[in-house]
Order: sequence, then C-alpha cells, then structure tokens
Amino acid sequence: MVAYYSSSQQASKKGTYLLVSQNSSYLFPANIELKSFPDKESHVFIRDLEACRGKDVQVLHRCYPKQDSSLLQLVLIGKTVSKVANRMEAIIPYLPYARQDKIWKQGEALSSEAVCEMLASAGFSSIATFDCHFLKKPGVFSYGGLKIRNFTLSGELVHYFKSRRQNPLFISPDQGASYIVSEAGGKSMKKVRGDYKNHKRQALRPVASIEAGFDVKGREVVILDDMIAGGGTMIRATRAVVEGGAASVCCGCTHGLFLGNAYAKIQEAGAEEIVASNTIASEASKIDILHILKTKVLGEF
Repeated sequence: MVAYYSSSQQASKKGTYLLVSQNSSYLFPANIELKSFPDKESHVFIRDLEACRGKDVQVLHRCYPKQDSSLLQLVLIGKTVSKVANRMEAIIPYLPYARQDKIWKQGEALSSEAVCEMLASAGFSSIATFDCHFLKKPGVFSYGGLKIRNFTLSGELVHYFKSRRQNPLFISPDQGASYIVSEAGGKSMKKVRGDYKNHKRQALRPVASIEAGFDVKGREVVILDDMIAGGGTMIRATRAVVEGGAASVCCGCTHGLFLGNAYAKIQEAGAEEIVASNTIASEASKIDILHILKTKVLGEF
C-alpha cells in the first residue's frame, strides 16, 4: 500500500504517510507485519519504512485486546519509524489503561499517565483516539507528555438510536459520560463505586449504587456510555430505568469490551438492543469509525 491522503488532498502537499498494523487491516490494508518469535516476544516489520523518510507519519494500531503486548508493539513501531520520520502520531481507536487515571489507594500506579509517557518516549508527538475515558469530552489535550486528539462518537450513537426510536430519552449512567448525551438534551444518573473487592488476582471496584433522580416512566430510554467493560454500570443503570417504568431500554457505547458474559447480562437486565462501535470488533459493532478516520483524523495533525 502507498501513502494515504485525505480527500481534500491537502495532506498530500505535506507528505503525511499512513502506516497500518496487521491488527487494523479491517479498516485499511496493512503495511506493518506483526509476528511473534518462538519464545512469544514481538517481531515488528515495517515494509514501507523508507517511504516514511522526512514525512509526517500516522500509525494506525489497535491496542486491544492483548493490551500489554500491543502497546509494546506500538513502542517498537515508534522507535523504528522515528529514526526516519519528521514526526509521528499514533492512531489508537481504544486507548487502554485510560480508566486508571486516578490513584484510589496509596501504592497504585497512575497507569494512564505512564502509558502516555511511554508512547512519548517512543517518539510519538501525539495520539488520536475515540472517547478517551479520562478526558470526558472531545478536543485537543496535553497529557503525559503527549498531545491527545480525542474524537467522540456521541453524534453517531445518538443518530443511530434516533433513527430507530420515537422521541428517545438519552441518559448517561454517570456524570463522567454526560458529554455523550448532552447535545441530545440527555440526563445523567448518579453512580457511586464501592471499595476494592478482596480478590487474589483481579482488581475490582463494583458499583455500589446508581440512581436516576428523574422520571423515565413510559419513555423509550437509551443509555449511552464511553465504554462497557464488565457491564456492572450498564446492568445497574438498565435495571434502574426498567424499575422506573421505562417503556423500553437500549444501551450504546463507543468501546464494547463485553468482558465475561457482560453482553448477555445486559440483555437479561432488560436491554432490547446493545450497540457499540468497531473501535473494538464485537457482535454489537454497528457504528463504523472509518468515515471519521477519513474525514477528521487522517491527514494533518
């Protein structure tokens, strides 16, 4: 594959070049090979390295699943490309470790910051991502030594459900995701998390309570969040609006991890439909990020 340029062709004048990892080949043809040595260490090969010389380079690379090894692969890509490129941006549809942006007890790692610092040290001057958990709004930010261009899929999620429901009431399950429903005149629930569970292998902070605080009786409710991981928040939110007399409940998110049996459990809680984007491919992926990548992300950064 040769360089990708935006439809306006403005990027071509500045020589922006797109590298695509194998794990993102469902979006664009790949020109970065990802393999493993027999001992499971990562092997990265960039076929178009010389074409990046002197150019601004964007690297499209998924960092989920297998976050730890995928992040290392991205560091290896950055260290290699930075030797020839003018500057680099990593396009990471779902940024892992973004939920670890606060220290809840002494001794915890501030993982979100550490990951951004690691990518900066690999040579990336910026990253582009979707609905980054710790930013809580779209825009351009500085964090961990990186510029972060945070794009939102709120408009796409709202449009999807508006086209299928009559006068839906949009709700976010907590204040942190309120920006996703704000332009649709949505409301936010109040969520309280409990303390860590005493688990030998997993760090778990369950939802202690979640309340609507507003009337949902007879309404077609759509609950939107930036992500669904284990599903605890969405399950509690769905149950709350069902108990409040909602006529129907649908759930949507940008990043659908659906760990364990989260998808089925949300259905069991009363959700008629569950929708996510393809930042992470799943059975719920009905929102395609390709258009936003082509029109807003790729090109000048």
